[in-house]
Amino acid sequence: MRPTCQGLLRAFHRGLLASVICLCSLEISAAGSAAHSAEKDDIVWALTPLPPAMLETNGEITGYGVDILDWFADQLPQYTHRKEIVPLARLLQTITGPGTFCNIGMNPTPERQQILHFTDAVLPHLPVSLIVDAARDHKLKPFLTDNGQVDLDLLITEGKLDGGLRSKRSYGPFIDRIVQNHPDNPRISQIGNDANFLQLIALGRMDWTLYLPAEAEYHRRTKLPDTVFSSWQIAGNDQLMPASIACSKNATGENIVTEINDLVRKHPEMPWAKFYSSSLSDADQIRYQQALKRYVADINNPQSVQVDQ
Repeated sequence: MRPTCQGLLRAFHRGLLASVICLCSLEISAAGSAAHSAEKDDIVWALTPLPPAMLETNGEITGYGVDILDWFADQLPQYTHRKEIVPLARLLQTITGPGTFCNIGMNPTPERQQILHFTDAVLPHLPVSLIVDAARDHKLKPFLTDNGQVDLDLLITEGKLDGGLRSKRSYGPFIDRIVQNHPDNPRISQIGNDANFLQLIALGRMDWTLYLPAEAEYHRRTKLPDTVFSSWQIAGNDQLMPASIACSKNATGENIVTEINDLVRKHPEMPWAKFYSSSLSDADQIRYQQALKRYVADINNPQSVQVDQ
């Protein structure tokens, strides 16, 4: 029996409907696959309150360290970036836990490199310097080298000026060795909290102390805005100290480190350094720009090694 026209029409509609349903299913499946492939890896930036790089106020952290990591995060839109405040005492425990964490400002050591990935130097910054009241700069004259840097060992040995150091703080291997050579010097006070050292210098109760220049300027701005202090390079110490970004020891952390290193190579002028520079005194900004210019020039034009014949 031959099918009627109505039967043929119904069969055609059923076939067309099935085709439409099939196509819709394929589109939904494709959309789901695309959404899955577009999911971003999650990065948690561990922020540790360490003024002035990171200042915690009302549950939020600001400072030049946050501005720098924001610059890098903006260049890495393929990741989802979150921030989490982590006390210094829990930093290593947190960033070596489950997930992918990154932290700015941590320097690599052989022990840390076993448990974290590290970028190349991201932010060269001024090293620990000798801080005095600018009105009493002349007292340092007997202890300056020919290039105007402070001979710290001579200054302590002569014992003519009173200094203050924070007890149990490391000022870096070079300076620590000098200080350890004079364990019983009566002109050096070891004090548990260095937040008020500038006030003691301003009052004439101390002549000098050691700070990172950005630290000294932070304390000056917050407590003694009308007083001028001088920051002196210590002879024999590095002109700049490099700081890196550390990330979790997993595949995502390794990828982030590789991509940040690529960004550093593509931006040898280091535009993010302006955030750090703004935290320095006017004099130290000049000192920093000069040192950074030399640093960048050395990276871009490494000198050939001279071999004595």
